[in-house]
Amino acid sequence: MDIGTSVITPSESAEDTLPSMFWGLDPIYGVFAKLYIKDILELKKSQPVPGVFFYKTHPITKVDILGTIVQKRERERFFSFGVDDGTGVISCLWWKKQRAMENVRLASSPFGLNVLEQLNRINQLENSNSQLELGDVVQVRGRLRDYRDQREINSTSVSKVVDPVFTAQIARMLELPYLYRNFYDKTFQIQMDSSDPNQQGEPTLSLQRKIKQFLTQNGVKNFYQQELEAIDSLVCIAEQNCVSLCLHHPSQTSQDPPSSACVSKQIHELFQQAVCALQEEGIIFQKVAAHTELYLMLIRAVLSITSSAVCVTVTVRGLVRLQCRGYWTDWSATAR
Repeated sequence: MDIGTSVITPSESAEDTLPSMFWGLDPIYGVFAKLYIKDILELKKSQPVPGVFFYKTHPITKVDILGTIVQKRERERFFSFGVDDGTGVISCLWWKKQRAMENVRLASSPFGLNVLEQLNRINQLENSNSQLELGDVVQVRGRLRDYRDQREINSTSVSKVVDPVFTAQIARMLELPYLYRNFYDKTFQIQMDSSDPNQQGEPTLSLQRKIKQFLTQNGVKNFYQQELEAIDSLVCIAEQNCVSLCLHHPSQTSQDPPSSACVSKQIHELFQQAVCALQEEGIIFQKVAAHTELYLMLIRAVLSITSSAVCVTVTVRGLVRLQCRGYWTDWSATAR
C-alpha cells in the first residue's frame, strides 16, 4: 500500500508461454511459491488473466514469504504491514475477522461444555497472535495482486515466528536456493506422447510383454536377468528390435551394417529396460538392490497368499457356522 519499492510499471506485462488451459499442468501453479521478495516484485503479470503472474515460464498466484515487519498500519477492517526479507519490501494485508459473538445462540452441550466460552477463548488466542509489532519475524502466505500499480499480498495466513536463534530464517536461506535451482529456474515443458513406432519405448514394450508372457506360462518363481538373456525366443525379439533401431539411427548408413558389439550392447540395455518396466508395473520385484541380483515374481506370491487367505476364510466360516448350530440346539432344548 505505502511501500515505494513495490511500484510496478506497465511495461512488465508478460507474454504467456502456454495457453491458460495448460497452466494447471505446471506443479508450481496453485501452490504457495517460496520466492525472494525482490523476485515477487519483479514478477510479470498476465494480461488476459488477472491475478496470475509469471516467474520465467511458471504461472504463480500464491506466495509464501518469511521476513521482518518494518512498517505497520491499522485500518478499520484490516492491517497493512511491510515485510522485509533482505532482498526487498512488500506490502501485506491482513483482514480482521468480524464476529458478533454476543448475538450467537448455541445449544447447551450435554457434556457440560460451554461452546460459547470456548469460541471466545479461540478468538482471544487469534487476536493475541495477530498483534504484530515492528521487528517481529512473520511467515506470510497469501494471493498476489496489484492495487493502484503496487504489488501486494492479500494474506490468508500470518504466523508470528518466535525464534531467538534464527532457525527458521537459516532454514529458509538454505531452502530457497534449492527451490530455485531445481524448480523455478527450470523451464516447464509439457511431455507429449510419441506415436512413432521406431521410438525407444516401442521395442521395450514389445520385449516387456514377451518376458511377462514367458514368466507366466512357464511358472517361473525367480530368475536372474542373465537367464532371460539366454532364452532364444526372447533374444530373437530383442535382436530384431535392436537391429531396427540401429538401421533407423541417423548416423547409420545402409552400406555399413550394425556391428555385433553394438547389437549385443543394445540387447543387454533393452533387457534391462524391460525388466525395470516390469518392476514399475508390479509384476516382479528385486530381492537385493543390485541389477545383477535375483528377481521374484510378485503375481504368483500374491495369488498364493490370496488362495491361502480364502482357505482360512472358508475354514473359519465353517467353524462359526457349526458353533452357531450348537448354540441354536442348546437354546432350543432350554426353551422346551
